[in-house]
Amino acid sequence: MQAHEYFIAILNKAIEKAGSASRLARALNVAPNMITRWSKGERFPNLKSIQPVFDYVNEEFRTGDAIVDKTVRFVNPRLVKAAEQLEEPDADDFLAAPVVGEVGAGPGYFDQNQVKRWMLADMTHPAIRGRRNLIAVEIGRGSNSMLPLLHPGDVVLVDRDDRDVSYPGRIMLVRDPDGAGMVKRVKMERHPRIGWQIVYFSDNASANPPLIYSLDEDFDGSMENAIVGRVVFAMQDVKNR
Repeated sequence: MQAHEYFIAILNKAIEKAGSASRLARALNVAPNMITRWSKGERFPNLKSIQPVFDYVNEEFRTGDAIVDKTVRFVNPRLVKAAEQLEEPDADDFLAAPVVGEVGAGPGYFDQNQVKRWMLADMTHPAIRGRRNLIAVEIGRGSNSMLPLLHPGDVVLVDRDDRDVSYPGRIMLVRDPDGAGMVKRVKMERHPRIGWQIVYFSDNASANPPLIYSLDEDFDGSMENAIVGRVVFAMQDVKNR
């Protein structure tokens, strides 16, 4: 059996399990028309898009739209030397957000093996205060599109409840039509004949031209299919910069 035939067989099992193609699309958090294109052979998904289908069939751990961060409970926390005489931190001031790569974060689904580690988020920080539905995303090794602001290996916190792109240029965790995740700036443009277009653009624009998609055709008219959430905080390794 060739690779495409094997994927179609798995996809059909996933559709059967979900009950319909549209329900599978909702479960995988992708545009419904992508499932149709895949099943008809009009478009073959990339490797980043195939994994969530396999995970769904195999009933791997899946987060979907659930809140994936969790409250921290310190057990005899180790304090740095400079803080030895200070009061211990209050566990209620922190959340633990799972750290995943851009690929794992894109579709919104990842198995437990894709969670690299946990990142503590200080809920008293102005950028994080009041936010709960957080995920931490590590910029991929080959991802240079947001240089010089974000480098490969940097970790950003994404608020999955904040999908507001009404202000052009906000940094967001976005999806391409195949569901692959990436960190980009976003703006919306409306054209009289073709409707809304969503534009992903980079700080390193000379090496990364803008990506322009039709909200209706590529994302089934749903912003939730295109935008995962807003980048609100970054942790960076600056020792060699």
